[in-house]
Amino acid sequence: MTIALREFDSFKRVTTWGEWLDVTKATFPEYLPNWAVSNLVGLLLLSMSFYIPSLSRKTWGFLMVLASAVNTYMMLTDPECYHEFGVLAVPPMQRFIYSRYYARPELIVLPIAFCQFLIGVELFFDEKSYRFRKIALGSAITFFIGLVFLGVGSAFPSSLLYAFTMVKFWPKHTKSKVH
Repeated sequence: MTIALREFDSFKRVTTWGEWLDVTKATFPEYLPNWAVSNLVGLLLLSMSFYIPSLSRKTWGFLMVLASAVNTYMMLTDPECYHEFGVLAVPPMQRFIYSRYYARPELIVLPIAFCQFLIGVELFFDEKSYRFRKIALGSAITFFIGLVFLGVGSAFPSSLLYAFTMVKFWPKHTKSKVH
């Protein structure tokens, strides 16, 4: 059985916290497999970042490029699907998703997909520029923290695991000028 989020009476309207909690409880059993995989992958990549950081970082680079491709494809084939996240998002995020600013989701999702691509490319290759690596990691951390507000739809708390992994990748050395 697949729960069609577009069928919920809360689709395209801001709910109360109580309504949001009821929808989250109703949909969680269906989201459990994806939720579990997302959180296990997050734990695995976070663990890898301590022992084999290069492989973990390159895996993240690949996943970010893949996410970019999936988001671009979904936006071009079914842009309405991004409104479905509003059903599971916390009420303040619902206000944004169902606002006139999100009336054309491609204006938001496609630039995000482009940034995911750039972040992925930067993470995949070995450090050439600390400045670009820091920009990419700071952007990824901000993005993953922002996903928290999508609730179960973002497999919370997996996005926090992802953000912690990005923090672990932060360059440790800085080039200092010796006078």
